Amino acid sequence: MQALERLQCLEELFLNGVVNSDGQAFSVETLLDILIMLYDECCNSTLRREKSISEFVNYGKFCVIFTILIVSCLD
Repeated sequence: MQALERLQCLEELFLNGVVNSDGQAFSVETLLDILIMLYDECCNSTLRREKSISEFVNYGKFCVIFTILIVSCLD
């Protein structure tokens, strides 16, 4: 799929919303749940010794928690 086709597909998913996406899009809440789960798994994993996992955990300490606080304040 070329970039323009992908952009049009994403635009249609966004404009139609999650309910009308036929299971092809996720809600913001679902994406946040996925990030939290990934962060928790990386924190508790023996893979944390790997550089990329360690960097994600350090990045997540600030960004993911900050994002969750902002979104929870918007509700």
